[in-house]
Amino acid sequence: MSDTTQDTRITSADLLAELREEQQSFRFLMTALAAIIGMAAVIVAGSVIYFYMQLSGLKQQYADQTRLNEMNLRIVAGEAGRQRESTQAALVAIREENEAARRQADLAREIQRAESVRQVAGYKENALQLAQQHFLGIPLNEVTSQVVGIVLRADGTDGELLSTDERLQLQAALEDWGGQNVEAVRAAMTALLENSESLTAQARGAAGLAALEYRIANDLSLGWNRGCSTVVDYVNQAAARGLEAPMLLLWKGQCLRKRGDALLAYQSFSKAATLLEGGNFEETLLHAQLAHHGVGTTLVALVASEQLPSGQDSESALQEALAELREAARIRAERGATSVGVAYTEENIGFIHILDEDWPTALEHTKRIDDILPLAWNLTVRHIAAEENEAALKRSGAPRAEIRNMETIQSDTRLVLGLMGCNQIDRPELKRLLPVRYSDTVDDLSRHCDADAGGSL
Repeated sequence: MSDTTQDTRITSADLLAELREEQQSFRFLMTALAAIIGMAAVIVAGSVIYFYMQLSGLKQQYADQTRLNEMNLRIVAGEAGRQRESTQAALVAIREENEAARRQADLAREIQRAESVRQVAGYKENALQLAQQHFLGIPLNEVTSQVVGIVLRADGTDGELLSTDERLQLQAALEDWGGQNVEAVRAAMTALLENSESLTAQARGAAGLAALEYRIANDLSLGWNRGCSTVVDYVNQAAARGLEAPMLLLWKGQCLRKRGDALLAYQSFSKAATLLEGGNFEETLLHAQLAHHGVGTTLVALVASEQLPSGQDSESALQEALAELREAARIRAERGATSVGVAYTEENIGFIHILDEDWPTALEHTKRIDDILPLAWNLTVRHIAAEENEAALKRSGAPRAEIRNMETIQSDTRLVLGLMGCNQIDRPELKRLLPVRYSDTVDDLSRHCDADAGGSL
C-alpha cells in the first residue's frame, strides 16, 4: 500500500510546471486576442478611411455636378435672353418700318390722286429713288411700294413713262420687297450692270447684286469663299461707276473684317460713318450703329495685330475704339435694344482693357457683361484677365484668398466655354481681336472646336 501512494503523490514541482503551462496558454490566448483586436482595429480604421474617401469623392462629384448644372442653367438663361432680344429687334424693325411709312404717307396719298400718266410722271423720280434705296438698306414698305407700283402701272398704258433701265429697277425692287422671284430680281440687276449704257444704271445694278449676295453670304457666316468676296467685288463695281452709299460700305466692311483685312475694313467703316454724318444720305439708327461698331472693332484688331497705319499710335487708337463702341452701344439702346442687345456691343470693350493690360478693369467689365448673359468672347477676355491678374497677385505676394478667386474665375469660364457652340466662339475672328500671345489660350479654351477651326473664313 505504501508503494502505490508514493507513486501518485503530486509534488510542488508538478504544480508549478502545470501553472507555467497554463500561464503560457493564457499569454498565447491574450496575444492572439490582441492580434485579432489589432487586425479588427486596422480593418475598422481602413473601412472608415475608405468610406470617408468614397464619401468625399461623392461629395466632390455632387459639388461638380451642381456646378455643372448651374452653368447649364446660365447658358439656358442666356439663350432665353437672346430670344427676347431677337423678338425685341423684330419689333424695333417693325416700328422703324412704320415710321418710314408715315414719313412717305403724304407722297402716297398725292400719287393715288393723280388722274393721268402725265401727273404720275411727276413722281417718277420719287419712285426711282425709293427703288434704289431699297437695295441700299432702306427697304420698301407698304406705303412706298404703292408709289413704285402706281408708277409701274402708269407706264403700262403707253410705255412712254419709263425707260427699259428704269422699268427694270422699279420692277426688281417691287419683286424683291415681296419676295416673289429672286431669280427675276437677279436677272434684272445683272441686265442693268451688263447691258445698260448708263453708268448710273450700271452702278444700281451692281448695288442690287451686292445686296442679294450679302444676304447669301450673311446666311453662311460671311464666309469669304461663300459669297463675301462677290459682295466686295460688286460694291467696288458700284463705286467705280460713281455710287457710294453707307450700306454698301458697311457690307464691304463686314466682309473684309470677317476675312481678316482689318485695315481695309476700318477704312470702309470709317467712310460709311463719314457719309452718314455728312447728312447727304437718309441715315437710319441701324446704319449708324453698324458703322460705329465696325470702326471700333476694326481698330481693336489693328492694335492687336500691331498693324496701325503710319502716324497712328496704339493709345489714341484704343481711345477712339472705346468712344466708337460706346457710341454704337448708345445707339443700340436708343433703337430699343434690351440689355442683351447692348451687351453684344459692349462686350468688345473688354478687348481694349486686355490691350491696355488693365486686368482689374477687364475683370470688372466682363463681370458686368456676364451678369447679363454668358458670351463666348466676354468669357475668353475674363479668363485671360483672371490668368494675368493671378500672376500679378502672386508676384506682389497677395493673400491666398485673392489668388484662389482668380483660379475660380478661370475654372468657371473654362467650364462654360466648353459647353458653348463653336459658332458662338468663332475662334479665327476672336484671335484677331487679341494679341498673338493669347492664341494658344484661345485654342485651349475652345478645344472642343478643333474640328471647326477656321471654318468661318
